[in-house]
Amino acid sequence: MPDMIVVSGVSGMPGVPGMTEVSSEHVAPDRGSVPRPAVPLSKAPSSGRAAAGRLALVAAAAIILLAGLATFGARYNDGLASASAAALGTFSIDTEPTGAAVIIDGQSRGSTPFKASLAPGAHTVIVRHGAEERRVPLMLAAGTEVVHHVEFGAVKPAPMVGAISVVTDPPGAHVLVDGRARGASPITLTDLLAADYKVSVTSETGAAERTVAVRAGETASVVFSLPRASGPLAGWAAVSSPFDVQVLEDNSIIGTGRNSKIMMPAGKHTFSIVSQALGYQDTRTVDVAAGKVASIQVDAPKVIVNVNARPWADVFIDGKNVGQTPIGNLSLAIGTYDVVFRHPEFGERRQTVTVTAKGANRVAVDMTK
Repeated sequence: MPDMIVVSGVSGMPGVPGMTEVSSEHVAPDRGSVPRPAVPLSKAPSSGRAAAGRLALVAAAAIILLAGLATFGARYNDGLASASAAALGTFSIDTEPTGAAVIIDGQSRGSTPFKASLAPGAHTVIVRHGAEERRVPLMLAAGTEVVHHVEFGAVKPAPMVGAISVVTDPPGAHVLVDGRARGASPITLTDLLAADYKVSVTSETGAAERTVAVRAGETASVVFSLPRASGPLAGWAAVSSPFDVQVLEDNSIIGTGRNSKIMMPAGKHTFSIVSQALGYQDTRTVDVAAGKVASIQVDAPKVIVNVNARPWADVFIDGKNVGQTPIGNLSLAIGTYDVVFRHPEFGERRQTVTVTAKGANRVAVDMTK
């Protein structure tokens, strides 16, 4: 009897679900017993082709199993990495300028721009740039990123100017710095560049000079003792004006208002009398005598003023009727005036007008509005 091929598919392949074990065996004929049911060779594929098919099936199953195990391993490793990253937080910091040292929990970690993964929780972060230091509060949660930006202020340059305080005994001496008149003592000059200066003081009884070093951001003090005279060395300059003025000597304000009485060292003085609001400026030179008053009277100059109204109006300036509009070439002294416009139908309009020494002076009103 020819060899028989027996296929038994009872047990599964180890490690491969759903696969059955396929075996091939030769069965010797037993002529004294009842033969097992078998597939005749004449009705089955050749034994070589069947064995090759079974081997291909087993190889394919093994490849699928290995591919599944590889995919599972990769996903497992990725999961571990993701879990590890999720357990940390990310801290980033940049500075202006860059290159600042970064110290975290007492350990130097590099320089800015800086980025690192840290354990969750509170951390002490110090950022240091030169002599400047910043403390950055940091509370980090797992899986989060915290970003900080720090700007370090530029070092401010030291002031390039200084000052000189000049005091004389007795006071009232003329003060010169490098030959330039700066006023009367006591005086403090705050606009001097850092350098050495010759400071001179003069009075009726004597003079003195000294070299003073001015340092940036500091005030140098110098005191001069001058001889005293038996009689008075000072007088007064009295300025009277119809409007408020400033009285200046050597660009220093020594008096303000309409009436100023200013104590001055005896001698010749040149004053500037100024009213910026009215565009007025004049220069006066007086000789101040010891113990006496030198008077300066300011007279307000007159200018031309044009007055108009629509359709027309009677005009009153400081209560005085100056005519009916249009009024041209009205001569008024500089100053401030109360101007009233009156019309029988449109009533009354009132304005406060400032007449200045500079520019065109025009006053107009629309009575219909």
